[in-house]
Amino acid sequence: MSPAPPLGRGRAGLYKEAEGGHRRVRAAAGRTMRALPALLLALAVRGAAAGAPTYRWRDADTGEWLVCRQCPPGTFVQRPCRRDGPTLCGACPQRHYTQFWNYLERCRYCNVICGEHEEEARPCAATHNRACRCLPGFFAHAGFCLEHAPCPPGAGMVIPGTPSQNTQCQPCPPGTFSANSSSSEQCQPHRNCTALGLALNVPGSSSRDALCTNCSGFPLSTLEPGEPGPEECERALVDFVAFQDIALRKLLRLQEALAGPGAWSPASPREGRAVLQQKLWQQLTELREARPGTLAAGLLRALHVARLPGLERTVRTRFFTVP
Repeated sequence: MSPAPPLGRGRAGLYKEAEGGHRRVRAAAGRTMRALPALLLALAVRGAAAGAPTYRWRDADTGEWLVCRQCPPGTFVQRPCRRDGPTLCGACPQRHYTQFWNYLERCRYCNVICGEHEEEARPCAATHNRACRCLPGFFAHAGFCLEHAPCPPGAGMVIPGTPSQNTQCQPCPPGTFSANSSSSEQCQPHRNCTALGLALNVPGSSSRDALCTNCSGFPLSTLEPGEPGPEECERALVDFVAFQDIALRKLLRLQEALAGPGAWSPASPREGRAVLQQKLWQQLTELREARPGTLAAGLLRALHVARLPGLERTVRTRFFTVP
């Protein structure tokens, strides 16, 4: 038989022994958790050691040349190997890294700083430096981030810009147009006036949509001063004249004739056809809105003064019919 417990010990004594055992177990577990990072690093290094590259190292104490294993990415040589032990690798501290197997005595500093028009693409970590990329709307070229170039009017985007490539543009093919300077807009098909139940007023170009109208012509009586003309036909007349494909010098003469003596400041032909046509369109629109019903007669007079008989005949044929 087992001897009886000493007098006075009883159940309370047994509980104290059990509690002491639990405290020892918890203390041991705490020490294990604190040592876990170092343990994992040692296991990782040991697991990779079988295929690890090596380097030659001369022991400063013995003068003996040794073949040591290198340390894996994310670590550095904390202590070279010895005759009685392998290389000891240490983890890179914050803001430091090693990208390859190495025998460095310290990790490299994450020295890449994102510059103007850049953002962080990959943060600094133990195994790599920080990486940057161009912000949206910019692309990398010769070490700088340049803004994506817009496609000019008359050309559309075919390949959008990326962080490494500029926008790719292409002239709009026949039947399509792009009216704006944009790095994202593609060429769009011209409006189909017939499908809309309208008449084609001005054919589309590579930089302008087709212009439609339901105006079949002014009554001849609208040539009389002061008589109102149909508003839709006046708008169609403005579009038709402004976007005619005529020489730039003729456009400038017509603008001068519409403005009157001393009221016109000439524009430069260097501004280009599209700009001059838009200015003429604005000038005609302002005249139409300022004196409703008088645009037709005033425009015909201006065409005569500007010495544009061909365009004057075309306008009369297109818009004015005998009642």
